[in-house]
Amino acid sequence: MDQREAKRLRDLLSQARLGEYEAHCGGDTVAALRLFCWNTEVAAAFYGPLQVLELTLRSVVDERMRELFGREDWWGHPRVNLLAGHQARIAEAHRKLRGQGIPAGPREIVGELSLGFWVGLLGRGRSYDQRFWRTSLYRGFPGHRGARGPLHQELDYLRVLRNKIAHHCPIHHRHLDADHDTILRVLGHMDPALAALVGGYSSVPLVLARRPSTA
Repeated sequence: MDQREAKRLRDLLSQARLGEYEAHCGGDTVAALRLFCWNTEVAAAFYGPLQVLELTLRSVVDERMRELFGREDWWGHPRVNLLAGHQARIAEAHRKLRGQGIPAGPREIVGELSLGFWVGLLGRGRSYDQRFWRTSLYRGFPGHRGARGPLHQELDYLRVLRNKIAHHCPIHHRHLDADHDTILRVLGHMDPALAALVGGYSSVPLVLARRPSTA
């Protein structure tokens, strides 16, 4: 592919989107397209591990919250006292399900809540550390021996990665090998066997090894 053909493809894909790649590659449009294609490939490779992380985190945190408040719709307990942002997400889940004609039961609500919601429950919140983490949530992470803060920080960093992938943003500039290690480490905190399973099938290391030399 020559530069002329590369620029035509760049304009077709969106000059605004490819501009960041060109800047990274010193204005070389051919190299920028290679990097763009590799970025797409590595983003796809991360999808599976991140999906498992999201599903597992949701299951673990929901189980602990149900245990703590003694009901499936634990967010409706008078003592839960969630942040306004968390309450808004639950209300939005109700509206979305009703709009689709689906009964908004506890299981359906849980399924509609995003990764950001579950990560947020491990944040500071309204004394979330004392009320949620120290009383129940820590049991969902038997492999984690430290404080809540570092775990939340790692999960929030992965939330950002997940959102960038979902919105087709560049991720090539991140320390992707460290991101992959973090996914496996956090999964290991919840269940070592699950971390081993994901580590065994993940194609991320292979794709990272194929990063274009011009990038």
